[in-house]
Amino acid sequence: MAVLGELLFYRRDQVDLDDVLRRQVELLRSRVDALPDKLFADKTDEEIAAQIAAETTIQSLNVDLAAAKASVQEVQVEVHDRWGYERGSVRVPGLKATKAIPFTGERDLWHLRTNPYNLNPPRGEVRGDKLIIGIEVAAHQADEAAKYIEDTTAQIPEYLQRQEAQLATHNAGLAGHAMQWIMMRRGRLGTANDLLKKLGG
Repeated sequence: MAVLGELLFYRRDQVDLDDVLRRQVELLRSRVDALPDKLFADKTDEEIAAQIAAETTIQSLNVDLAAAKASVQEVQVEVHDRWGYERGSVRVPGLKATKAIPFTGERDLWHLRTNPYNLNPPRGEVRGDKLIIGIEVAAHQADEAAKYIEDTTAQIPEYLQRQEAQLATHNAGLAGHAMQWIMMRRGRLGTANDLLKKLGG
C-alpha cells in the first residue's frame, strides 16, 4: 500500500500560516510608502486603507467535493512476499485509486500549517486547481483504498475551517494595520509641502 502525495498543511522548513500573515502585516508599511503622492490628495485615509485591505486580502481555500472525480487504474505494485520464498519485495497486480477535488483560492495555502493543528495531517498532491488524493494497493485491497480516500477526503473540511477562521481575522485587521502607516505618510507629505512653501516653491 503506497499513499500518493506529500503531507498537506505542512512545510519542511516549518513556516506556517501565522508566519505568513505576520510577514504580510510587516510589509504593509512599505506598501503604503510606495503609494503615489497624488493618491493622498484624491482620497481619504479610510479610502486608502480600504483599498490596501482589498488588494492584500488572502482568499481561503474552497473545495468542491460534489464535483470531485474518481479514477481507478491497473498498475503493478510492490509487496513483501508473505511466505518468505522471495527476498525483498515482489511485484503484483494492483490498483491506483485517486480522487481529484477542484478548489479555488491560494494554492500555497495547502502547504501552510493552520493554528490550531494536529500531528497527523492528510496527504495529497496539488495539481493546478485540483487536489489529488490517492493510493496504490494490491488488487485484493480495493476496499482499503476506498476507505483511505473516503477518510482522507473527510478530513479536508476540518483543516479548511481552521484556515478560514485565521484568514478572516487577519483580513478584517488589514485596514487598521495599514491606517497607522497611512497617517504617518500623510503627515510626512504635509511636512514636505510646508517646507516647499517656505522655500517659495
